[in-house]
Amino acid sequence: MSPLLIGTCATACGVAGLLLPRAAYRFAVPFGEPLRDICVNCGASLPLGTRGWLSVRSTCPTCAARLGPATWATGVTAGLAGGLVAAALGPVAVLPLFLAVAVLGVLLAAIDIACRRLPDTLVLPALAVTPVLFAAVAAVTGQWGDWLRALLACLASGVVFIGMALLPGGGYGMGDAKVAALLSWYFGWLGWQAVLLGALLPWLLNAPLLLALLVSGRVGWKSHLPFGPALLAGGLLAVCVAAW
Repeated sequence: MSPLLIGTCATACGVAGLLLPRAAYRFAVPFGEPLRDICVNCGASLPLGTRGWLSVRSTCPTCAARLGPATWATGVTAGLAGGLVAAALGPVAVLPLFLAVAVLGVLLAAIDIACRRLPDTLVLPALAVTPVLFAAVAAVTGQWGDWLRALLACLASGVVFIGMALLPGGGYGMGDAKVAALLSWYFGWLGWQAVLLGALLPWLLNAPLLLALLVSGRVGWKSHLPFGPALLAGGLLAVCVAAW
């Protein structure tokens, strides 16, 4: 595998990750509330335009209180994810799409940890544009069979997760279902093995964490933890394992 490709992708994703904290802060609000446009510490308005959403500063410009996750955390996480994806897939036509969803996944995980939400404002546009982008790749490469398998995987995953979200007390939301459907497009493109891994690995990653929190007394049996981070981390691992 080309070290240059891996380094380039890791750097590009890492730089993108450095710009995520302010967006994560603004999106991390309870359901039904408007996106944040002020600092909750001092009440100062955030900058207008792009600077109000994408900035390497994760602190308030007025009072210097931290807004959202630490910049280094999102940058390192996105860079690591991009490097792993590049190492797993290599120089293929769909690599940019996988890198983009890796960066989006870092943003979604940060929001879910903060407020247990996976905002439709981010997930639904990604769900809408993903089939079109993969169709463009298929038109160039002739991989229409992979596109069809990705569609079937997306539909199947969406149905399963929507069913679980509708179960009373299941602990999973419609946001989890939509993200699972989105990720399944990518798993399906790689093959049914990736789809199976993408369905199983999030549960295997989440179980030890939940057990540790229960033993430590930090959560109870009826506590609901965000499933998005496990869903996204398991998805990254599924892509790597399936591709390798």
